[in-house]
Amino acid sequence: MNRNIYNADLTHTGNGTMALTFPLGNSYVVSYAKKILGDDLNFRLFKYQDRLSQAILDDPPLVLALSNYCWNIELGYTLIKWAKSLNPNLVVVLGGPNFPTQASEKKNFFKLRPYVDFYIESEGEIAFVNLLQELKEYDFNVKALKKTQVNIANCSYMIGEQLIEGKIERIRDVNLIPSPYLNGLLDEFFDPKLSLIPMLETNRGCPFSCTFCADGISFKNKVYSYDTQRVKEELNYVYNHVKNMDELRFSDLNFGMFKQDEETAQHIAELQSKYSWPKLIRASLGKNKPDRITKIANILNGTLVMGASQQSSDVDVLKNIKRSNISGEAYGKLLKFMNETNKNAKTYTEFILGLPGDSMEKHFMSLKHGVDNQVNTIRMFQAILLSGTEMATPEVRQKFELLTKYRVITGCVGKYQFGKKNIPVTEIEEIIVGSKDLTFDDYVSCRVMDLIIETFHNNALFEEFFLGLQKLGISEFECLVYIFEHSELYTNKMKDIISSYIKATKEGLYDTYEEALEKSVQPVRFEQHLSGEIGSLELVEHKAQLYYQLKDLVSVLLSTANTFMKKKGKLTKATADYFEQLGNYIICAKSNITKPELEIIENFNYNWVSINKLNFDVDPIKIKRTDNKMVYKFFNSAEQKKQIINALNIHPNHPNGAPMIYQQNLKKLYRNCDLI
Repeated sequence: MNRNIYNADLTHTGNGTMALTFPLGNSYVVSYAKKILGDDLNFRLFKYQDRLSQAILDDPPLVLALSNYCWNIELGYTLIKWAKSLNPNLVVVLGGPNFPTQASEKKNFFKLRPYVDFYIESEGEIAFVNLLQELKEYDFNVKALKKTQVNIANCSYMIGEQLIEGKIERIRDVNLIPSPYLNGLLDEFFDPKLSLIPMLETNRGCPFSCTFCADGISFKNKVYSYDTQRVKEELNYVYNHVKNMDELRFSDLNFGMFKQDEETAQHIAELQSKYSWPKLIRASLGKNKPDRITKIANILNGTLVMGASQQSSDVDVLKNIKRSNISGEAYGKLLKFMNETNKNAKTYTEFILGLPGDSMEKHFMSLKHGVDNQVNTIRMFQAILLSGTEMATPEVRQKFELLTKYRVITGCVGKYQFGKKNIPVTEIEEIIVGSKDLTFDDYVSCRVMDLIIETFHNNALFEEFFLGLQKLGISEFECLVYIFEHSELYTNKMKDIISSYIKATKEGLYDTYEEALEKSVQPVRFEQHLSGEIGSLELVEHKAQLYYQLKDLVSVLLSTANTFMKKKGKLTKATADYFEQLGNYIICAKSNITKPELEIIENFNYNWVSINKLNFDVDPIKIKRTDNKMVYKFFNSAEQKKQIINALNIHPNHPNGAPMIYQQNLKKLYRNCDLI
């Protein structure tokens, strides 16, 4: 008898690997199923469509179980339809957060996807095992099982026009799930050719109730933790198997908020001390307990990307989305600590444009809040309406008169071989582009300001410059707004890039999901999406394009600085000279980051080595200028070169390094400066 159970967390690969992490969630489901069902069934775990499709042809499965997210639902369903054409009796199971919570919407989901036999909500481990055990009782005959109308926890299915919904339950002791690292289930994903980022989970659940998030649902509010010793063993295992990957991620929804996180951080610090790994740690940090997060950041010595996802600084907007944030005072304290503890630390906050009640004025104030708190990376997103979230309900849409459009998700495009057919597939998401408080034109203007922030502020590209201006009483944010409002300062190349960005922001939008799905796979349009001509991650791509015009950016910033210095009576020959040479210093230290072998020799009248030791916290009026020029060499260390190469290898289909420029902590990768 066929005993194959195939479980997959598919990712698009048409333009490089879209989902860059290990298939952690699915691996927990498989690991628990193998523990309970033992050798009764043959479980296999997949991430890539080509490998799964070939396995279906070579050794067909009895059950096909796929994760369902907004970034892989169409890829998964295309594969399901093809697999069902080969074997109509194949049992198909979907699971994941991309599923409605209301019964009427669940029915519609199944109606639109009739090849899906069962859907598992919330946590999948116990539900998947229970479903398999029920199927075994009926020899995996879907019709026979459904006729019983049995209730299976966390599982929904249709029988005729009737929806059967199981009670939602959670695992209270997550340690019952065997570690997919320690039992070797994830070993194949350490292959350096895949360039996947290992991810760990130390707890489950979220105490917050944000309306835009699938984890804000009330039954997920209780947090359950894994044993700390298990987490330590997993960290050791990952280090011993990882190759050419400097990054580690946590899937926890509030890492750093719980006491056991301190012990986890301490163990990571020991690995870093002994083996210099990991060099970069990403996690969704806790929304409260800033003192504990600060302590953990100190333990990890600048390798933890540090900050908090605020989403908005406006009280009314936060109230509309049921968002509980760190207080403004605590947030400022957190970032001040991080910036003072390690000058190369990457601090961040996140703001979402277009949330219910948001406006152009409120979005600008949120950006100002981030800049004024000296966070060196502000992540700016568009509001996405996710299935299964409160914000996507008809009530919220009507109350705030949300104007939405549909677009192809960046990176979720590709042509895939299914047997003899080569089928184009795109993934679609719904975004908010206006409301009763935000016109579409204001939305576009906000997106342009986001690009200005991304270009001139993020990654501390001009940190030294703005520190000098602050010493003269000049606000960085006022300078950024001035640059936004005075396009006459831009060079022709900059104007072309920003015009392209505005065009990209407006184009590639569709009125309905069905229109987006149909038109985006038509030959000409599909190639435009695949190449990035339409529907690329425009903020990332155009930031990279502007970065490569660094000399032009310095010119614009110098003009802006001179204007503000003149207004304040601080523009002198000495201050103008300092900022002009500082601009050239920035070009030498930070240009062409994707060329780690490049060394630059340049002459200056300032002692940058001494100024750097002061973290550029110097008064431009008082700084000493030498009569004779000093010669400096700008270069990357051997460790920096390795890290840059590893980062570029994660996105081999982006030769301009746009994803690396956007995602990496560039403060650690900028060139060193030595006197010759």
